[in-house]
Amino acid sequence: MKFITTLLIAFLGFINTAQSANPTATVEYATSTVISELKQIPVEERSATEVQRLVESYILPAIDQQRIAKLALGKHWKKASKGQKIAFIETFRDLQVRTYTGAFKAFNGQEFEFKAAKFNKSGKKAIVKGHMTQPSGQRIPIDFKLYVNKQQEWKIYDAVIAGLGMVKTYRQQLSEQLQRKSLDEIITGMRGQIQTAQR
Repeated sequence: MKFITTLLIAFLGFINTAQSANPTATVEYATSTVISELKQIPVEERSATEVQRLVESYILPAIDQQRIAKLALGKHWKKASKGQKIAFIETFRDLQVRTYTGAFKAFNGQEFEFKAAKFNKSGKKAIVKGHMTQPSGQRIPIDFKLYVNKQQEWKIYDAVIAGLGMVKTYRQQLSEQLQRKSLDEIITGMRGQIQTAQR
């Protein structure tokens, strides 16, 4: 289950939202493109460097890292200094790159299907519902939440996987940690995880 959750969270980054004004078309295009590239590389030949290249090419441009970081910290965001906010966003991004890279290396034929996007009244937010089918036939629901930024690009700011909200999960974990540690200590701990993964 841990692998499935990690893999699904990784697919959050597949959506290269600047390429389509339609959220569903954006999701479908990006997932099929990344999966196509992964299929060309046998699992045993997927080096961390090559997979990280895919992550940096397809994931980072798609996600509003600042928005996710702000939502993840919740009420603690306002208490953080400007320097802490910048450090948290950058470290949070780097940690996710490592998580995504590990998940992509383990990709083994999952298939995705998405429905037409549902928009809010203003048309500036949308939810794209879909599911992932495992090679075993198990279907896992996935919802992607997108919004239109000032550049009129669709950006991902959350994902709900099998009923588990990514941002909500991060917020709960960080809130618990912030009861025992300072934000600086949490950032230091995240950097330690990144260094450990690089060894």
